[in-house]
Amino acid sequence: MQFFSLFSLKEWLSPALSLGLTVISVMPAQAGDPLALPEPLSLESLMALPVTISPQVQLQQAKQQQALALIGQQQSVNALELNVVGRLGWREFANETQENHQLALHVGKQLYDFGRQNALTEAQQQLTKAESRFGVRQNHQFQLQLMQAFFNIILADYQYRVQNESMAVAYVTLDKAKDRHELHQISDVAYLKRQNDYEKILLLRSKAENEQRRTRSVLANLVGQPQALSDKLTFPNLEAYSQRSLPTLEALQQQVLSNNLQLKGLGLQRQAALSQLQGEKVANNPVFRLDAWGGQLSSYEKKYEGNWRVDLSMQMPLVDGGLKSSAVAKQKAQIQQIQAQIAATKQALRDQVSELFFTIKLSEAEKKQLQLQADYADLYLDFSRALYENESQTDLGDSMVQLSESNYQMISQQFKQTLAWAQLDFLSGQAPSFKKPAEIINHEENYEAHIQ
Repeated sequence: MQFFSLFSLKEWLSPALSLGLTVISVMPAQAGDPLALPEPLSLESLMALPVTISPQVQLQQAKQQQALALIGQQQSVNALELNVVGRLGWREFANETQENHQLALHVGKQLYDFGRQNALTEAQQQLTKAESRFGVRQNHQFQLQLMQAFFNIILADYQYRVQNESMAVAYVTLDKAKDRHELHQISDVAYLKRQNDYEKILLLRSKAENEQRRTRSVLANLVGQPQALSDKLTFPNLEAYSQRSLPTLEALQQQVLSNNLQLKGLGLQRQAALSQLQGEKVANNPVFRLDAWGGQLSSYEKKYEGNWRVDLSMQMPLVDGGLKSSAVAKQKAQIQQIQAQIAATKQALRDQVSELFFTIKLSEAEKKQLQLQADYADLYLDFSRALYENESQTDLGDSMVQLSESNYQMISQQFKQTLAWAQLDFLSGQAPSFKKPAEIINHEENYEAHIQ
């Protein structure tokens, strides 16, 4: 396929382009700025940015750190205690004031609690693993957002070019209509219709221009650098996705259900709730403890306390006001809630996989249709150009717009298919995958060489 550049259109539509119909001017980051994105910006360099620039990723990492800290806190209950006990004190005994000082070394350890602390520690360990799964999922989701934002910029540049060419054609039409109106060759109504048509296209061009700036702002804000708007982009190499074969729907659904990080995290939360339930069931069982002290236990150690002491103690609640039963009931409800979440997540995943499966399946048919449309637009442009060169009546401008619109549709279809595959990978617990892009493209130039 051959492509006709925007610069050929500039030569043919010089009256319109003399109005200054240029591509939006953005504010690229200054060189040496520590916050600047790579220039030119490629999908590869974008995805290589640390995921910790995302507040959502930072929040998830904080949750992981909290969960790890709670493991240590839970394990400390059964750990060996070693501390110094000191006291400066006085007391009244037999109507006289006596010293009651103490300075001793204390060693203590909980010996046996029927497995309650072990169960609670196991529960916290499972919760920590769940947060880890959710953390990886959040990383992948952030990278998927980066890919979508990157694609949106390229599509906005394509759409602007389409609307810019349409406006140039509309301006030439309006300019001719103005001359004919002054010569009374067309009515006021016909001239006003041309003006109305031009203003509609002008509005669409303004919207496309704003979309160029908006998509760049979205990406800059996503990476935490709202002032670093990328001016130059590289077109991504998407062969890693375009050459993939589509398995059966049942195989894809099974793959997602087996590897989805959200499901794995919920499964670990369910295991944690089961361990927590086991710990609550033995909450009122006896707790045996060993404690020993050595040193000055009293100001009258030789008479009352001596120099050391060892205690083997047992504590068992007799009445807890229903605390145990309510805690057990709460954990059972928690387990039911998680099981319901797992079932609902599986249903949602099956629907999402089904939608993505048919999107990819249909994309192949769309690709063929768009390719034929592009071939037609290319040939029609050649035909219009030949008529123009022979000084025959032609719609050369409209054929150029049609070809640009066809190119936009092809790129949009390619990105749509790529994102569908990337979303399937995300649902399967995998990060987005792509190859290194090759050639630098300026958004003020044409992208056509990358869609042949």
